[in-house]
Amino acid sequence: MNTVAAARVQKLRNSELDLLMQKLHTHAGIRIDSTNSVIAGTVQNRMTLLGLHDVDEYLSLFDDSISARAEWLALIDLLTVKETRFFRQPDAYKCLAKYVDELLDTGPAPSELSFWSAGCSHGQELYSMAMVVESAVSRRKPWQQWHGIGTDISFNAVHQAQQARYPEEAMQFIPLEYRERFMRQEKDGTRVVADAISARTHFFHSNLLHVDSAPFADFSIIFCQNTLIYFERERQRWIIDQLVKRLRGGGLLILGAGEDVSWLGQNVCRLQWPGVCAYKKTGG
Repeated sequence: MNTVAAARVQKLRNSELDLLMQKLHTHAGIRIDSTNSVIAGTVQNRMTLLGLHDVDEYLSLFDDSISARAEWLALIDLLTVKETRFFRQPDAYKCLAKYVDELLDTGPAPSELSFWSAGCSHGQELYSMAMVVESAVSRRKPWQQWHGIGTDISFNAVHQAQQARYPEEAMQFIPLEYRERFMRQEKDGTRVVADAISARTHFFHSNLLHVDSAPFADFSIIFCQNTLIYFERERQRWIIDQLVKRLRGGGLLILGAGEDVSWLGQNVCRLQWPGVCAYKKTGG
């Protein structure tokens, strides 16, 4: 490690940290709750990698150039928490399974059942949703078409999600019936998502700050869990409004537990499902 750069970053002033976080908020609309020491350590790693010796040199990188955009993405990758796992918040997937069963059993289902994992991280959430949907569809209406998309602000997270490959220890969170059916064992000890799932799931880079211009809509189901925490309260409510607009009538929106931020939306009703923050769209 470059000791000169390391020593300089360790003495990072609060004013410099504040400026960097202000720039990040302006650029990406997100806030970082990490401690100053964590942020300073991240900056130190970036400076060392770039061969810079002074914080002002690093801050000067953030102009309007393409290279500045690349550095923002690198910094966002390091500062945003990517903690995720298959079937995180299991009650949410029980709610999803019941919703899909009812959708298939009562009245005509949509020509194509579509769902979105907004803030998909490394893909486990979208693949978990797909396992639930495919299981329900194959039991009730095997001719029913479906597809799922996942979006994340991190290019690195999206790239990893597209690989559909996970270590064996990640399997412990997947219910056995899904694990045996949808996770293929590889010779190197990893597991790969089965073609029946991966062929109908796709991942894209996208920032929820710009969800109003996202080129996709008309979803039956949207999950947005543990992502709104990066945004300020008013922006959180605005994002939820935009997500609801992208739901079909009767569509299901599931947020992270406690993430409804006292939101009062039109054309939705709160589902009474224990431990789950879920809404159903009642209007068109």
